[in-house]
Amino acid sequence: MNSRLRNFRPVMTGVVCFCSAAGCQGPDTTSQYQKAAEWVESRTGIVPDWESPWDETANGLRQVVMLDPETVIATALRNNRALRADLEFIGQADAELVQAGLMSNPVFNFMMMFPSGGGRVMLRGGALPMQPLQDLWLIPVRRKVASAALQEAVLRSADRAVDTVKAAKTAYVEVQYAQRAIELIRENIELVSESTSIIQARSQAGQSSQVEVNLSRIREERLQSERLAMQTELAEKKYQLLALMGAADAPVSWAVRPLQEIADRSPPPRDEVELVLLASDQRLDLKSAEWVAESALSKVKLARREGWPDLALGFTFERSPRGRTRGASLRARASDAAASGFVRGLSNGMNGGRGMQQMGPPVSQIAPMPRPTRDVTYTLGPMIEFELPIFDWGQAQTARAIHEYRQRLASYDDLLQSIVKDVRTLLARQVDAYGQLRLFRDVIMPEVERNLELARESYISGQTDLTIYLRTQEDAIATRQKMLEFLRDCLLIEAELERAVGGAMGIARMDQGERSNVADGGDRVEDNEVTDDGE
Repeated sequence: MNSRLRNFRPVMTGVVCFCSAAGCQGPDTTSQYQKAAEWVESRTGIVPDWESPWDETANGLRQVVMLDPETVIATALRNNRALRADLEFIGQADAELVQAGLMSNPVFNFMMMFPSGGGRVMLRGGALPMQPLQDLWLIPVRRKVASAALQEAVLRSADRAVDTVKAAKTAYVEVQYAQRAIELIRENIELVSESTSIIQARSQAGQSSQVEVNLSRIREERLQSERLAMQTELAEKKYQLLALMGAADAPVSWAVRPLQEIADRSPPPRDEVELVLLASDQRLDLKSAEWVAESALSKVKLARREGWPDLALGFTFERSPRGRTRGASLRARASDAAASGFVRGLSNGMNGGRGMQQMGPPVSQIAPMPRPTRDVTYTLGPMIEFELPIFDWGQAQTARAIHEYRQRLASYDDLLQSIVKDVRTLLARQVDAYGQLRLFRDVIMPEVERNLELARESYISGQTDLTIYLRTQEDAIATRQKMLEFLRDCLLIEAELERAVGGAMGIARMDQGERSNVADGGDRVEDNEVTDDGE
């Protein structure tokens, strides 16, 4: 028996070492965060600071006077709570990957059975714990499913960061527009105030009526009303920008870079085909959808293997019971003989020493009564448990996995169609806004300014009535505001177009290998890899 047990020691040692190695795995979320940060840098040129916790105090914004867009974007990437919440999905997916690589815990059983007539207890149990063997063929596929889900989480979080950059740029432009709009209204108020002075001088000279003076003053008061409304809008835009930066309670005493509708230039529109190809190449949510489909394809393989019979292997031993001993034991009989001799000796002493020779033989010479021999029997051997897949062999879950895979493919194609549509729509809007801005800046605005100067000189000299002068003033004010709106539209569309193509259009594309195999690698998903019969 001992020699047999010694033969099994290497097997037991190997099993213990394997189980210990499988149980020592742990998540490595930091490296996955770094991968997501690298994707963001490749798309925006900005390295997010996700190793540090977000800033709860926002002290950096309490002392700032001029807020530049680079600071806004960097702060938003670090402090935006919605983005940081999405990053936690990476840790969850990484933990799922570790869990997918762990074997099932072994099961050890031990049983004691008591004989009804008394005697030694029967023992039965596992010399080695029962170990399910289906993990050997399920773990590789489970890890593939979990790995695809992890890559999808990394890309989805990185894409959320790209979207946060776009939102920060958009909010910054909106603040710039509102800030410049207030300056334009102030300049227009000065222009109307100057006109009011001219009209008052003509009225005092008897060349105009008080009605004309009142009309000019009313226009000035209306502009004051517009300025108050725009100041409220500016505050709202600043609150929105602060919320994106994770500092909603910070003060709004800062300003942003000034925007000039005359001097500032927006980039010209790009080629449509180039942008569509760039979007299909750079969009991280599209790459994330590829990994979702890859995960669904692996789930098909997993569903098929889960339909295989469950199998467990162990090693069992059993010790047979032993019945109650028949007759008195040697110890009991020796005790009875000693006790009998003592009683007889005591009795003979009381009778004058007679009968001392009748005490019987000594205890050492008492022969034990014959008793049946009972061998203690141990049994030792392997034990196998397996399932008979008669009714459920995974046919339903395999069919469900196939339909989920096809649904993911359709969702991927739908996302691609939506991206192409968005790029083409934004490009059309950019072409219009850029053309309108150039037309107003190069043609319309110079003519309006010349016409306003002529109307002013003509009104002062009495050659033109007040109606024409006021109309030319209103035309100049509206033209400047329209130019500012077109410049804002160009900048907003530029930010949206960068988001539509997956990142800054000046960033170099990734190499060919990274284009087809995202992150750690993987085959591109094809529709013909799965059929209804499971092949």
